[in-house]
Amino acid sequence: MSFIKYILICFCFSAMYMTSKGQHSSYKHLSQEEQVLHSLILPENTTLKKTYTVSSPFATHITYAQVTDKKEVVNHGVKIHLKANGKHVVQNDLTFLPASATYVNGESWFVNNDELQAVTIIRVDDIRDPYKQLVREDGYVLQEQSIHKFAKKDTTLFAQVFMVNPINSAAKAYGGVFVDANDQTNSSLDSQMVWQSVKAQFDNDTFFLASDFLTFEDISSPADSFFYTFSDSLSYTRDQQAFELVNVYYHINAMGEYVDSLGYAELTQQLRVDVHAFGGWDNSAYTPVEHTLQFGEGGIDDAEDGEVVIHEFTHSLSELASPNNTIGTERMAMEEGACDYLAKAYSRSINDNTPDKVFSWDGNETWNGFQINTNRLYPGGLKNSKDGDRDMWSSALMCAHDYIGRKAMDSLLLEHFYYQGANTTMAQMAQIILDIDSLDFNKRYYSSLKQCYVDAGFVQRGASIKDNEDFGALKILNQLAFAQGTGNLRFQLPQSAKVSVYSAMGQLVSTHYGRAITLDKTTFTPGLYVIRAEIDGKQYNAKIIR
Repeated sequence: MSFIKYILICFCFSAMYMTSKGQHSSYKHLSQEEQVLHSLILPENTTLKKTYTVSSPFATHITYAQVTDKKEVVNHGVKIHLKANGKHVVQNDLTFLPASATYVNGESWFVNNDELQAVTIIRVDDIRDPYKQLVREDGYVLQEQSIHKFAKKDTTLFAQVFMVNPINSAAKAYGGVFVDANDQTNSSLDSQMVWQSVKAQFDNDTFFLASDFLTFEDISSPADSFFYTFSDSLSYTRDQQAFELVNVYYHINAMGEYVDSLGYAELTQQLRVDVHAFGGWDNSAYTPVEHTLQFGEGGIDDAEDGEVVIHEFTHSLSELASPNNTIGTERMAMEEGACDYLAKAYSRSINDNTPDKVFSWDGNETWNGFQINTNRLYPGGLKNSKDGDRDMWSSALMCAHDYIGRKAMDSLLLEHFYYQGANTTMAQMAQIILDIDSLDFNKRYYSSLKQCYVDAGFVQRGASIKDNEDFGALKILNQLAFAQGTGNLRFQLPQSAKVSVYSAMGQLVSTHYGRAITLDKTTFTPGLYVIRAEIDGKQYNAKIIR
């Protein structure tokens, strides 16, 4: 079942809504969503297309794509978060760049070299790593993105599984009898299997491994054939192919029920899962388009480690909350780090024997897993790669987990999934989590969250909005009233100069010239902006909040 509906929102409101002074009394009869849309400033020849709507316990989250000159602009648009308390948050990532005069043939626009260049989206199928390319009419590939990342009666089965893997449960280091040994089993590994109950489906005399959270399917080689049983008690050792089916089935169901209990049932749509996939390749992946999970068998079978299972499951939660925007190095690192965190938080709720390493069973033999206790400082400690920086984000999340507890941190993480955007940074998303805590939890966890983010370098200690702040030659007045929407922002400069206003995503919003400049509160949507003044060849930068 898809939540995606395409509705073209044309800002061609009837004259009945406007008067010479701006707003007619009929404006109050618009819905909250319409009022927010009506207040936005759009680039020329631009409309918004509603592409996604999803709800969380605190808000309805609506995504709009930017459509300029009848072409959708890749990774640009607006997110509106309509909160249950009547407030709203707008994340504005509109681009005002002009359309290219050279590259005009294609189905979409892509921002390149300070202009919108037309591209065609081409899917390249590959058994290991299918991807899509954004190709310009001259054949130049502007971007390449991996596609991987989703009437029977209910009954109960009993199954033996790892909790969450033999290294965790036995509190042993990898080695000796605790090794993969090409899927061979032994009494030590068998002793780490635990009986657990799990929901399944039943028809006549047959039990089916299917639930609201997943169903099994043979998506890629090698072939699987066991998706049902005639017994309500399943006991397989790890040298039997059926073990991975049972292990994955239990952990996804357990995590799915937990996510539902936190209020995020809209994110747990039924997955199609293949536990022996990718032709034996040593990797696992979530594919958003098909909403599938596939687990590789190279090295140690991925499906044997409950932390791998929950990591991949979390990709599906993230994608359903905020689809098609895992673009940019920090954004990709945060995606992996968030999945690492939720997998480890789940694992630590069972035992805390390997608190600082994610994938403590699978992360041996062919690779080393990932740490979740880094002390590298942002942004100087960035390695600028997806896997090189994932631990920076996951470690900060785990720090907050240790202060405020699993349920609180997991709820904040799941809620922040709705606010993810292409090319977002760790500093921006850390602030989003602080804002969620402020707006939805009445700052219940603010001090602990901020301490972890200060320690990670995501936010500054003691940062606050000042009513009168001097940034060298650029003096900013009335910031608090501007942030609250009750007054205009004023700049004072020592001489006439150019002042540019950028969105948090780096898009130019407006340009002003003069010595005394005023920003009208009604022309800016709530959010973070960057002010840049050019005086005598020098640049002065400041951040403001509306």
